[in-house]
Amino acid sequence: MEEKTMENTEELEIDIDDIGTILKSSRLKSKKSMEEISSELCIRKMYLIALEEGDYETLPPVPYGVGYVRTYAKYLGLNPERAVKLYKSAASQTEEQNREETSEEKEEINKSSSKHIILGILAILIIYAGWSIYSNQIATVTTNVVEEEQTKEENLVEEASIETEAETTIPEEIEEKVVEEVVEQTPIPENIEENKVEENKEEVVENKVVIEFTGESWAELKDKNKVYFQGVYHEGDKKEIDYIDNLFLSVGRPENIKVYVKGSEKDILAKKRKMNIPLDSLE
Repeated sequence: MEEKTMENTEELEIDIDDIGTILKSSRLKSKKSMEEISSELCIRKMYLIALEEGDYETLPPVPYGVGYVRTYAKYLGLNPERAVKLYKSAASQTEEQNREETSEEKEEINKSSSKHIILGILAILIIYAGWSIYSNQIATVTTNVVEEEQTKEENLVEEASIETEAETTIPEEIEEKVVEEVVEQTPIPENIEENKVEENKEEVVENKVVIEFTGESWAELKDKNKVYFQGVYHEGDKKEIDYIDNLFLSVGRPENIKVYVKGSEKDILAKKRKMNIPLDSLE
């Protein structure tokens, strides 16, 4: 056994640059299969292969890899400390190479990103300049068109005023007589003023919600954002607000309340409820 160890140690000293080749060569000489070694050492086959192939990216971090190398080298009769030293040297070289490659890639990415940013800024500036020129042209054309239209309208108004004055110039004496005759001959209906008042009332009522109290009752009118009135009211009291959508009425004694929405009386008793009655749904 000592002779075998010495032979392998000599071989390790000769092929000092490649720990993977040494491990693989020693395994082949031992005529052990990879499966047998993996089972006996309780090391996954993929890690043993990675050690022999120098695939340090597949292997776990260096502290774990050192344990695998020491165990594997000792199993094959090699000098474990020497094997660990070679492994660390190769692993550190690989890590340094990876860091250099990563640094170069980052530099390329940064250069590419900088170029893209500069190109993007230039494109934005060009678009903005074009848009500004176009906007100014449109604004100038629009202003000219508006001024021309205003001038035409003013000219038409002046011409119309001149024609109207020419056609409607009547001597003052004749005009007074005509006015007096028209006033005398035209009877004024007595109900004109009353009709106007009623029409105004209808217009006002059509845009209102009116609550009349025929007896004592508690009432509240609100929407989702505001309470318009709330309290106990008595016979003869009356509350009204401008109509808006989504109003809700709550009452204590619905039989003592009359509800008018846009000039039309609504039946709140038909709803058979006292709280949060939606006015929009009343008939």
